[in-house]
Amino acid sequence: MLLPTPISWMKKILTILKSDLSPNQISLAFALGLFAGLPPMGMHVLLPVTIALLLRCSFRTFLISMGLFKLSSLALAPGSYALGKWLLDTQRGLDAFWRWLVHLPVIAPMGYSQYILMGSVALACIMAIPSFFLIRWLVGRYRTSWSAWVSTWKISRWLKGRRGVKWGRRLLAGGEHKYALPASRKGVFRVVRREMLVGLPLLYAVAYLAAAVIVPFFAGTVATQSVSWATGTEVAVSDSSFNLLTGSLTLMDFTLQDPQVPEENLIVIPNVKVNAGMLPLLSNRIVFNSVVIAEAELHVKREADGTLNVDNPSVGWNMQGYVDWANRYANTVDWMGLLKRLFSYLREWDPLVPREDPYAAYGGSRSFPESRSPLTIQKLEIGRLLITMEDEMISDPQGPLPPLTMFEVEVSNLAFPSSLRRNPMRISLHGQWGDDAESGFSLSATFSTSQSGGVSGVDFAINRLDLPRLARFYATTLPVGIRSGLVSMTGSVQFEDGSASGSLSFLLEDLELAPSSSRSLFGLSEAMSERVVDGINGYAAEVPVVFGAMVEGASDEPSIAWEAPLLEIARQGLMMAGKRELNRTIIELGDRIDGLGGVSSVPINSRFQPLQQATESAARELIERAGGGLLQNLPVSDDATDKPANGMQTDALVDQLPRLLNDLLDSSANNGDTEGGASGSD
Repeated sequence: MLLPTPISWMKKILTILKSDLSPNQISLAFALGLFAGLPPMGMHVLLPVTIALLLRCSFRTFLISMGLFKLSSLALAPGSYALGKWLLDTQRGLDAFWRWLVHLPVIAPMGYSQYILMGSVALACIMAIPSFFLIRWLVGRYRTSWSAWVSTWKISRWLKGRRGVKWGRRLLAGGEHKYALPASRKGVFRVVRREMLVGLPLLYAVAYLAAAVIVPFFAGTVATQSVSWATGTEVAVSDSSFNLLTGSLTLMDFTLQDPQVPEENLIVIPNVKVNAGMLPLLSNRIVFNSVVIAEAELHVKREADGTLNVDNPSVGWNMQGYVDWANRYANTVDWMGLLKRLFSYLREWDPLVPREDPYAAYGGSRSFPESRSPLTIQKLEIGRLLITMEDEMISDPQGPLPPLTMFEVEVSNLAFPSSLRRNPMRISLHGQWGDDAESGFSLSATFSTSQSGGVSGVDFAINRLDLPRLARFYATTLPVGIRSGLVSMTGSVQFEDGSASGSLSFLLEDLELAPSSSRSLFGLSEAMSERVVDGINGYAAEVPVVFGAMVEGASDEPSIAWEAPLLEIARQGLMMAGKRELNRTIIELGDRIDGLGGVSSVPINSRFQPLQQATESAARELIERAGGGLLQNLPVSDDATDKPANGMQTDALVDQLPRLLNDLLDSSANNGDTEGGASGSD
């Protein structure tokens, strides 16, 4: 098709100027054309087109303005992109407004999360107001001054009334002017087109029905393309269906492939029901009201190089630092260390360089962030999620790791990235390890609506988890080995202003630890670490281990203050073991003394009896102090008359002990002198 010639453009403009439309109607159409032409093409064009058709403005002016600014948009694209990037990335006070736009059922698919689109719309808003007043002034000047001035020309007076002039004016100059004629319409229909009140709904209804007939044929393809773009790996479905009345999209045999090993699937979902609607599908945008999954399976594998297969899909983060670390150290850490390192990288905001987006109007123009398409799900429900784990690094004779089964998984207000959340995201679930129904757990977590989107609160409970079966998870993280034990735990942790606070409660049954020769416990020496382990084992052999611990520190790396409770348990265990050993020795000595006839029948001089009683009471006090009260039931010997001690206080006896000893020595010396003198006299 040939481009319009200057003469045809002039004819169109003169026809508009001579029409019966007011300057306001013409200038409004020009401003609407600016809104439609300056931004890139997309579903957002429907908004100004609808207004231009509904209002009684010059639709021809709208088309001319749209074409004019569509040509100029290429030159203005760099400025539009910079303005949109500034608005979306730096004006954090507008977050609520952007989230509101993204969640609107009609406005959202128009793509206002793109830098270039948002910038061009903002630029159109800036240019629309002066353009409106400028065009209205020009139309008024033409009709009041230019037309009258042209009519004073001699050639105009000479041509006036001649044969063929009217026909030529209609052909080349838009015909006679009509703006001076009285208005033929009254009331609201001077502004609104009567026929469009019925025509526009019918037009859009027909378009919707036509799309409803076409969309089911490629709904699965569009959905898988969008998910593939968001995850960075291939997504496939065997079949799909779309219900026009309910807006429900059903995907059968949904699989997410491992990019490194395409024949293996990371996620397998037999059936996915999505409440999507057609507008998000037509705009290649993942905004769902609800997603219901009856069953799903996630396969997590620790590969031969130590990395996890879930690292392979690229979801917009720059994972190169994590991959480099994993290649060097992954073979020396356990699963817990790998996951901890992975989550620490996921918390860091380091987007990838924008890659080509074949499903966007402008490659690299996506903004939340540039390399990812937005994903929002109001409510996600999973009836049963089975997580199987495989370890290619270690061949354990105990067999594969027990699978993790989660039930009734509910996620509300899921948004990716987190800046799209209007309300806090909440996750709740419960499940079990392996085939043991008693080894259950539950989790409830809340995530904030801040820019980082981090967790704001966690409540969880674990019931009778068999620790040795999960040794590969913590083998290098914990400073001790675990030979046996069942753990039950509850906890509540809150995160606010970059700090964490909360508490944990532990119950350990049938616990037996094994000291590690390569790692110290709480920074203690190797010998002391072994004694602590012996103490905990001794305590756990008698009673279950129950203790609490506080959680505090920075929110990105909180610490658990369980050193003091565990050391206290170790101390009590060692005291219990010491008491048992002493009691055994005391019983053996008592049996031997009884076999020798005892000591109660041995006579003691009456002068020694107070000292004997005092020394035995003082000795018991000293033993109790040294032994921590373990020997409080140790009996004190009776005197020679088989009568108990006279009830003197121990502290008083200890204080009187030196005096009694001196009196006894003095008495013995005096008796010796007297007896010596008597013998000498004899």
